Amino acid sequence: MEALIIECSLNEQVTVEQNPHVPIAPSELIADALEAAEAGASILHFHARDTDTGDLLHPGTEFYREVMHGIREKNRDVLIYPTYGASPTPEERFSHLVALAEDPAAQLDFATIDPGAVNYADFDSETATLGWDYVLSVSHAECRYFFELSAKYGLQYSFTVRELGHVRHALAYRQMGLVTAPLLFKVTMSENHAWGVPPSVEGLRMLTEAIIPADVPYRWMTYVEGACHAELCRFAVENGGHVRTGIGDNPLFEGALLNNAEQVSRVAAMAAKAGRQVATPGDTRALLDSAPRS
Repeated sequence: MEALIIECSLNEQVTVEQNPHVPIAPSELIADALEAAEAGASILHFHARDTDTGDLLHPGTEFYREVMHGIREKNRDVLIYPTYGASPTPEERFSHLVALAEDPAAQLDFATIDPGAVNYADFDSETATLGWDYVLSVSHAECRYFFELSAKYGLQYSFTVRELGHVRHALAYRQMGLVTAPLLFKVTMSENHAWGVPPSVEGLRMLTEAIIPADVPYRWMTYVEGACHAELCRFAVENGGHVRTGIGDNPLFEGALLNNAEQVSRVAAMAAKAGRQVATPGDTRALLDSAPRS
Protein backbone atom coordinates (compact mmCIF):
# COMPACT_ATOMS: atom_id res chain seq x y z
CA MET A 1 0.00 0.00 0.00
CA GLU A 2 1.04 3.58 -0.57
CA ALA A 3 2.38 5.64 2.34
CA LEU A 4 -0.20 6.68 4.94
CA ILE A 5 -1.15 10.36 5.06
CA ILE A 6 -1.89 11.45 8.64
CA GLU A 7 -3.67 14.75 9.22
CA CYS A 8 -3.82 16.16 12.75
CA SER A 9 -6.69 18.42 13.86
CA LEU A 10 -5.09 20.40 16.65
CA ASN A 11 -7.92 22.24 18.41
CA GLU A 12 -11.27 22.74 16.56
CA GLN A 13 -14.01 23.44 19.19
CA VAL A 14 -12.68 21.21 21.98
CA THR A 15 -12.50 22.84 25.42
CA VAL A 16 -9.82 22.58 28.09
CA GLU A 17 -12.40 20.88 30.29
CA GLN A 18 -12.76 18.12 27.68
CA ASN A 19 -9.01 17.70 27.28
CA PRO A 20 -6.47 19.85 29.17
CA HIS A 21 -3.91 19.25 26.39
CA VAL A 22 -5.87 21.18 23.76
CA PRO A 23 -3.78 24.10 22.41
CA ILE A 24 -5.57 27.45 22.15
CA ALA A 25 -2.96 30.23 22.40
CA PRO A 26 -0.54 30.76 19.48
CA SER A 27 2.48 29.63 21.50
CA GLU A 28 0.65 26.43 22.50
CA LEU A 29 -0.36 25.74 18.91
CA ILE A 30 3.17 26.23 17.59
CA ALA A 31 4.68 23.81 20.10
CA ASP A 32 1.88 21.29 19.67
CA ALA A 33 2.00 21.43 15.88
CA LEU A 34 5.75 20.79 15.78
CA GLU A 35 5.37 17.78 18.09
CA ALA A 36 2.52 16.34 16.00
CA ALA A 37 4.58 16.76 12.82
CA GLU A 38 7.53 15.05 14.47
CA ALA A 39 5.22 12.16 15.43
CA GLY A 40 4.21 11.63 11.80
CA ALA A 41 1.50 14.12 10.81
CA SER A 42 2.17 15.49 7.33
CA ILE A 43 -0.91 17.77 7.39
CA LEU A 44 -1.84 20.06 10.30
CA HIS A 45 -5.17 21.82 10.76
CA PHE A 46 -6.18 24.32 13.42
CA HIS A 47 -8.70 27.04 14.25
CA ALA A 48 -7.91 30.60 15.27
CA ARG A 49 -9.70 30.88 18.62
CA ASP A 50 -10.10 33.65 21.16
CA THR A 51 -7.80 32.73 24.03
CA ASP A 52 -10.36 33.90 26.63
CA THR A 53 -13.67 32.64 25.22
CA GLY A 54 -12.54 29.91 22.85
CA ASP A 55 -14.74 31.39 20.09
CA LEU A 56 -13.69 31.13 16.46
CA LEU A 57 -11.89 34.19 15.09
CA HIS A 58 -12.96 34.80 11.50
CA PRO A 59 -11.15 35.43 9.33
CA GLY A 60 -8.44 35.38 12.04
CA THR A 61 -5.74 36.25 9.52
CA GLU A 62 -3.18 37.64 11.96
CA PHE A 63 -3.69 34.77 14.40
CA TYR A 64 -3.11 32.23 11.62
CA ARG A 65 -0.12 34.24 10.40
CA GLU A 66 1.51 34.24 13.85
CA VAL A 67 1.09 30.50 14.32
CA MET A 68 2.19 29.57 10.82
CA HIS A 69 5.24 31.81 11.04
CA GLY A 70 6.18 30.11 14.31
CA ILE A 71 5.82 26.64 12.82
CA ARG A 72 7.72 27.58 9.67
CA GLU A 73 10.71 28.77 11.68
CA LYS A 74 11.29 25.13 12.64
CA ASN A 75 9.46 23.14 9.97
CA ARG A 76 9.25 24.38 6.37
CA ASP A 77 7.80 21.14 4.97
CA VAL A 78 4.63 20.16 6.85
CA LEU A 79 1.33 21.14 5.20
CA ILE A 80 -0.71 23.55 7.35
CA TYR A 81 -4.15 24.99 6.72
CA PRO A 82 -6.79 27.06 8.56
CA THR A 83 -10.56 26.75 8.76
CA TYR A 84 -13.04 29.36 7.51
CA GLY A 85 -16.27 30.89 8.78
CA ALA A 86 -19.20 32.57 7.05
CA SER A 87 -19.04 35.93 5.24
CA PRO A 88 -21.31 37.87 2.85
CA THR A 89 -19.08 37.23 -0.18
CA PRO A 90 -16.61 34.52 -1.25
CA GLU A 91 -13.86 37.15 -1.38
CA GLU A 92 -14.42 37.98 2.30
CA ARG A 93 -14.92 34.38 3.35
CA PHE A 94 -11.58 33.25 1.96
CA SER A 95 -9.62 36.50 2.36
CA HIS A 96 -7.30 34.92 4.93
CA LEU A 97 -6.34 32.18 2.45
CA VAL A 98 -5.22 34.84 -0.02
CA ALA A 99 -3.24 36.70 2.65
CA LEU A 100 -1.53 33.52 3.86
CA ALA A 101 -0.82 32.26 0.33
CA GLU A 102 0.81 35.59 -0.51
CA ASP A 103 2.92 35.54 2.67
CA PRO A 104 6.16 33.63 1.95
CA ALA A 105 6.78 33.18 5.67
CA ALA A 106 3.39 31.49 6.14
CA GLN A 107 3.81 29.32 3.04
CA LEU A 108 0.15 28.26 2.73
CA ASP A 109 -0.09 25.54 0.08
CA PHE A 110 -3.04 23.44 1.26
CA ALA A 111 -6.71 24.04 2.11
CA THR A 112 -10.07 22.27 2.35
CA ILE A 113 -13.59 22.89 1.10
CA ASP A 114 -16.94 21.68 2.51
CA PRO A 115 -19.10 21.52 -0.63
CA GLY A 116 -22.81 22.04 0.03
CA ALA A 117 -24.78 22.36 3.25
CA VAL A 118 -25.36 20.41 6.46
CA ASN A 119 -27.43 21.05 9.60
CA TYR A 120 -24.50 20.91 12.00
CA ALA A 121 -26.37 20.72 15.33
CA ASP A 122 -24.72 18.40 17.81
CA PHE A 123 -26.98 15.70 19.26
CA ASP A 124 -26.88 13.98 22.64
CA SER A 125 -28.42 10.55 22.09
CA GLU A 126 -28.58 9.81 25.83
CA THR A 127 -30.76 12.83 26.59
CA ALA A 128 -32.27 13.05 23.09
CA THR A 129 -31.49 16.77 22.90
CA LEU A 130 -29.95 19.04 20.28
CA GLY A 131 -27.19 21.42 21.31
CA TRP A 132 -25.33 24.06 19.32
CA ASP A 133 -27.41 24.67 16.19
CA TYR A 134 -25.62 25.86 13.07
CA VAL A 135 -26.15 25.32 9.34
CA LEU A 136 -22.82 25.01 7.54
CA SER A 137 -23.36 26.13 3.97
CA VAL A 138 -20.95 26.60 1.07
CA SER A 139 -22.64 27.55 -2.21
CA HIS A 140 -21.59 26.51 -5.70
CA ALA A 141 -20.44 30.08 -6.35
CA GLU A 142 -18.25 29.99 -3.22
CA CYS A 143 -16.80 26.64 -4.25
CA ARG A 144 -16.03 27.97 -7.72
CA TYR A 145 -14.22 30.95 -6.20
CA PHE A 146 -12.27 28.60 -3.90
CA PHE A 147 -11.16 26.47 -6.87
CA GLU A 148 -10.10 29.54 -8.82
CA LEU A 149 -8.18 30.83 -5.81
CA SER A 150 -6.51 27.44 -5.32
CA ALA A 151 -5.45 27.31 -8.97
CA LYS A 152 -4.05 30.84 -8.81
CA TYR A 153 -1.93 30.14 -5.72
CA GLY A 154 -1.14 26.47 -6.35
CA LEU A 155 -3.04 25.19 -3.31
CA GLN A 156 -3.70 21.49 -2.98
CA TYR A 157 -6.93 20.70 -1.13
CA SER A 158 -9.35 18.09 0.17
CA PHE A 159 -13.14 17.75 0.01
CA THR A 160 -14.72 17.41 3.45
CA VAL A 161 -17.85 15.37 2.71
CA ARG A 162 -20.61 14.63 5.22
CA GLU A 163 -23.54 13.72 2.97
CA LEU A 164 -23.91 11.81 -0.29
CA GLY A 165 -24.77 15.08 -2.05
CA HIS A 166 -21.39 16.52 -1.08
CA VAL A 167 -19.65 13.74 -2.98
CA ARG A 168 -21.91 14.33 -5.98
CA HIS A 169 -21.05 18.05 -5.88
CA ALA A 170 -17.33 17.22 -6.09
CA LEU A 171 -17.91 14.81 -8.96
CA ALA A 172 -19.94 17.47 -10.79
CA TYR A 173 -17.15 20.01 -10.31
CA ARG A 174 -14.73 17.52 -11.83
CA GLN A 175 -17.05 16.96 -14.81
CA MET A 176 -17.31 20.75 -15.24
CA GLY A 177 -13.52 21.02 -15.35
CA LEU A 178 -13.32 23.06 -12.15
CA VAL A 179 -11.18 20.46 -10.35
CA THR A 180 -8.75 17.82 -11.51
CA ALA A 181 -8.00 14.31 -10.29
CA PRO A 182 -6.97 12.83 -8.02
CA LEU A 183 -9.68 13.90 -5.58
CA LEU A 184 -9.03 13.62 -1.85
CA PHE A 185 -12.26 12.88 0.02
CA LYS A 186 -12.20 13.45 3.75
CA VAL A 187 -15.05 11.08 4.66
CA THR A 188 -16.67 12.69 7.68
CA MET A 189 -18.87 10.69 10.07
CA SER A 190 -19.88 11.46 13.64
CA GLU A 191 -21.47 9.80 16.65
CA ASN A 192 -21.98 13.30 18.11
CA HIS A 193 -24.24 14.70 15.38
CA ALA A 194 -27.38 13.67 13.52
CA TRP A 195 -26.20 14.44 9.99
CA GLY A 196 -24.81 12.00 7.45
CA VAL A 197 -24.44 8.27 7.93
CA PRO A 198 -23.42 6.81 11.30
CA PRO A 199 -19.72 5.95 11.57
CA SER A 200 -19.10 2.46 10.22
CA VAL A 201 -17.26 0.61 7.48
CA GLU A 202 -20.56 0.43 5.61
CA GLY A 203 -21.00 4.20 5.92
CA LEU A 204 -17.46 4.74 4.67
CA ARG A 205 -18.14 2.58 1.63
CA MET A 206 -21.45 4.35 1.01
CA LEU A 207 -19.65 7.69 0.76
CA THR A 208 -16.91 6.36 -1.54
CA GLU A 209 -17.09 3.24 -3.69
CA ALA A 210 -20.91 3.11 -3.72
CA ILE A 211 -21.24 6.54 -5.33
CA ILE A 212 -17.90 7.37 -7.00
CA PRO A 213 -17.58 5.97 -10.57
CA ALA A 214 -14.85 3.40 -11.05
CA ASP A 215 -13.00 5.60 -13.56
CA VAL A 216 -12.60 8.55 -11.15
CA PRO A 217 -9.18 8.60 -9.43
CA TYR A 218 -9.55 9.46 -5.75
CA ARG A 219 -8.20 8.89 -2.28
CA TRP A 220 -10.16 8.73 0.96
CA MET A 221 -9.35 9.74 4.49
CA THR A 222 -11.35 8.92 7.62
CA TYR A 223 -12.52 11.92 9.66
CA VAL A 224 -14.53 10.37 12.48
CA GLU A 225 -15.88 11.86 15.70
CA GLY A 226 -16.79 9.47 18.50
CA ALA A 227 -15.63 6.44 20.43
CA CYS A 228 -15.24 4.39 17.23
CA HIS A 229 -12.61 6.82 15.91
CA ALA A 230 -9.63 4.53 16.59
CA GLU A 231 -11.41 1.50 15.16
CA LEU A 232 -12.06 3.25 11.85
CA CYS A 233 -8.53 4.69 11.82
CA ARG A 234 -7.28 1.11 11.99
CA PHE A 235 -9.59 0.07 9.15
CA ALA A 236 -8.27 2.92 6.98
CA VAL A 237 -4.65 2.04 7.75
CA GLU A 238 -5.19 -1.62 6.87
CA ASN A 239 -7.29 -0.99 3.75
CA GLY A 240 -5.43 1.68 1.80
CA GLY A 241 -7.15 4.77 3.20
CA HIS A 242 -5.66 7.71 5.06
CA VAL A 243 -6.38 9.11 8.52
CA ARG A 244 -7.28 12.32 10.27
CA THR A 245 -6.85 12.25 14.03
CA GLY A 246 -6.28 14.79 16.82
CA ILE A 247 -7.79 16.39 19.90
CA GLY A 248 -9.70 18.82 17.70
CA ASP A 249 -12.07 16.02 16.65
CA ASN A 250 -11.80 13.62 19.58
CA PRO A 251 -10.77 14.68 23.10
CA LEU A 252 -10.35 10.97 23.91
CA PHE A 253 -8.48 8.33 21.94
CA GLU A 254 -9.46 4.80 22.98
CA GLY A 255 -10.67 6.32 26.26
CA ALA A 256 -7.36 8.08 27.04
CA LEU A 257 -6.69 11.83 27.42
CA LEU A 258 -3.78 11.97 25.00
CA ASN A 259 -2.15 15.03 23.47
CA ASN A 260 -2.06 15.51 19.70
CA ALA A 261 1.38 13.99 19.18
CA GLU A 262 0.32 10.92 21.16
CA GLN A 263 -2.80 10.48 19.01
CA VAL A 264 -0.67 10.73 15.87
CA SER A 265 1.79 8.23 17.35
CA ARG A 266 -1.03 5.75 17.96
CA VAL A 267 -1.99 5.92 14.29
CA ALA A 268 1.65 5.66 13.19
CA ALA A 269 1.95 2.52 15.35
CA MET A 270 -1.07 1.05 13.55
CA ALA A 271 0.73 1.70 10.26
CA ALA A 272 3.90 0.03 11.49
CA LYS A 273 1.93 -3.03 12.58
CA ALA A 274 0.30 -3.19 9.15
CA GLY A 275 3.68 -2.87 7.43
CA ARG A 276 2.79 0.50 5.98
CA GLN A 277 5.04 3.55 5.86
CA VAL A 278 3.89 6.94 7.13
CA ALA A 279 3.92 9.65 4.46
CA THR A 280 6.29 12.57 4.83
CA PRO A 281 5.08 16.02 3.72
CA GLY A 282 6.95 15.48 0.46
CA ASP A 283 5.28 12.10 -0.01
CA THR A 284 1.90 13.69 0.68
CA ARG A 285 2.33 16.42 -1.93
CA ALA A 286 3.41 13.82 -4.47
CA LEU A 287 0.45 11.55 -3.69
CA LEU A 288 -2.01 14.43 -4.10
CA ASP A 289 -0.57 15.09 -7.56
CA SER A 290 -0.70 11.47 -8.73
CA ALA A 291 -3.53 9.27 -9.93
CA PRO A 292 -4.25 6.59 -7.31
CA ARG A 293 -6.16 3.36 -7.42
CA SER A 294 -9.86 4.08 -6.89
